[in-house]
Amino acid sequence: MSTLTLNQVGVSYGSTSALRDVSLVVPSGSVVAILGPSGCGKTTMLLSVAGLLPVEAGHITVGSRLLSEPGNSLAPEQRGVGWVPQEASLFPHLDVRENIGFGLAKGGWKTDRVNELAELVGLSGFLDRKPHHLSGGQAQRVALARALAPGPDVILLDEPFAALDSVLRRQLAREVIDLLRHEETTTVLVTHDREEALDLADFVVVMDQGRIVQVGTPLDVYENPETPWVASFVGDTVELSGVWRDLPTECDTCAAKELCDRDATRFGCSGHVFSALGNLVASARGFEPIDGEPVKVVLRPEWLMPQHNGIPTTVVGVSYAGHDALVELALASGNERVRARIAAPFLPAVGQPFGIGVRHPALVYPQDEVVIGASLKTWNTSKAQTT
Repeated sequence: MSTLTLNQVGVSYGSTSALRDVSLVVPSGSVVAILGPSGCGKTTMLLSVAGLLPVEAGHITVGSRLLSEPGNSLAPEQRGVGWVPQEASLFPHLDVRENIGFGLAKGGWKTDRVNELAELVGLSGFLDRKPHHLSGGQAQRVALARALAPGPDVILLDEPFAALDSVLRRQLAREVIDLLRHEETTTVLVTHDREEALDLADFVVVMDQGRIVQVGTPLDVYENPETPWVASFVGDTVELSGVWRDLPTECDTCAAKELCDRDATRFGCSGHVFSALGNLVASARGFEPIDGEPVKVVLRPEWLMPQHNGIPTTVVGVSYAGHDALVELALASGNERVRARIAAPFLPAVGQPFGIGVRHPALVYPQDEVVIGASLKTWNTSKAQTT
C-alpha cells in the first residue's frame, strides 16, 4: 500500500508560516491535484513530502512508513518518492539512457529497466540523444521515466507541463496521467491550471494561505464549492445579493424539499432565494439560513441559458472563446449585470434583447462569509469527505 498521509503538518520559512495544520489522505494509486494561488503552500507541501523541507508539526507517512515528524526525517533518497519538476532538469552531459538510469544501481537489470521505461514513455528510439536534441515534451517524458525508474511509492508532479504550449500541454498531461494510473502510482500533481486539475485528477485539493479549504471529486468541488472564494477560484461565477425564503411548497422544480437530497433525478435544493434573477431554487452551503435572511447568491455562467420569454436582459458585451463565449447581460429590472456562457453558433449581438432562465439551483452562502478552521479537519480523499 502506498497511501500518502499528512497529519496536521506545519512548515515555516523563518517567521513565515507556509503550511498550517494540513491534514490529507491520498489513497494508494490515485491522482490528486493540488490547486491554489501562488504562495498558498502547494510546492511547500511537495517539498515536505519529498524530504527537502523538515516539518515543524505533525507527521507524514506512506503506508506504514514514517517519512517525517519534528526532529526525525528520512533522507530524500530513502523515501520512495519521485519528483518531476516544472523544468525537466536533465543532466546535459548525459544521453537519454543515462538520464533515465541515473538513480539505478549498476547491474544487468538496469538496462532492462531503462529500456522498459523508454518504451513506456514513447522514447525507445531516443536513448542515445542528448537533452539539447529533445523537444520540451520529450524532455519531460525523460524526466518522468527517471522519476519512475526506482519504482517509487509516490510521484510528485510540480507543474511539469507549465512550460509547454497549450496544445502539447494538454496532450502530454493526459498521456502522463494515463501512464501513472496504469502503473498504479500514487500521484500528487501541483498546478495553477484549474481546467487541468478538474480534467486529470481523481480528487482536487484547493489550498489558500497555507491551509486546505476544500477536497473532493472534480465534480463536487466545481458544483458544490464550500465558499464563494472556492467557487470563483475553480471557475467563473455570477454573484448577486439575495434574500432567503424557506418555502419549498412554492418550488416549481419539485415542490418537495425533503425529497431533493434522496432522489438522483433532482439537483437538490433546500429552499428559495429572491434575487435580481427572480425567485430561484437554491441550496444553502455550510449553514442553515432563516427565512428573510440576506445572503450571497452564486451561480455558474453555464447555468444561465437562453429562454424565450425568460428574464429580460440586454446584451452589453461578448467575450468570444471559439467554442463558446461569455455574454455579459444587463438586467432590465435594475443596474445588475450577469454573465452567461453561450455556445458559439448561437451568440447574440451587442444591444440585442435577450431572455434568460436558470437551469440549476443557486448556491447560497452567508452574506459575510468567514472560513474558520477548515484545515483542522483530516481530508480523506478515499471517501471525499472529512473525518
